[in-house]
Amino acid sequence: MTTSVAVLGAGGKMGFRVTRKLIEAGYDVRAVEIGEAGRKRLGEADIGAVAMDEGIPGAKVVVMALPDNIIGQVARQISPMLAAGTMILILDAAAPYASDLPADRPDLTYFVGHPCHPPLFGEETEWAARRDYHGGIARQSIVCALMQGPEEHYALGEEVCRAMWSPIIDSHRVTVEQLAILEPGLSEMVAMP
Repeated sequence: MTTSVAVLGAGGKMGFRVTRKLIEAGYDVRAVEIGEAGRKRLGEADIGAVAMDEGIPGAKVVVMALPDNIIGQVARQISPMLAAGTMILILDAAAPYASDLPADRPDLTYFVGHPCHPPLFGEETEWAARRDYHGGIARQSIVCALMQGPEEHYALGEEVCRAMWSPIIDSHRVTVEQLAILEPGLSEMVAMP
């Protein structure tokens, strides 16, 4: 059976990239997008956009390809739609590190994954891969953290992250705190007076 993945913000910059990669990898992707521009972008790629109440129920994994400042709000909004054991996969450590996820759902899995971007001095031989500074064509490594949920869910989260950001050099397991420290934006924000 194919793993069902709902991608929230599927028509946005990161959401569109990971949606296409997940489709290419054979996942049952539900592209959730509320913005008109995002819905148009998905349509131009022959990807049908669905509403939250259509795409989220029954999904095994829900990818939050959303701005950091609304992840907590949206996670609380969708929480009643999620079955026990569902994984919420967040693409950045800011909201999880700030404890901005539903604390009243210990039956959900919270997983954080982030790309490391291709190495500046890689061994890519194809011109397109050598000019790819954000990944997707060039190989890159990823970091993953299981914040909440059973240990056996780590493998699923890492598998989805590998598909979203392929091709992958290595996957490194870290904690959410380590990921937050490594991610420059949050490090600067936490250090502000």
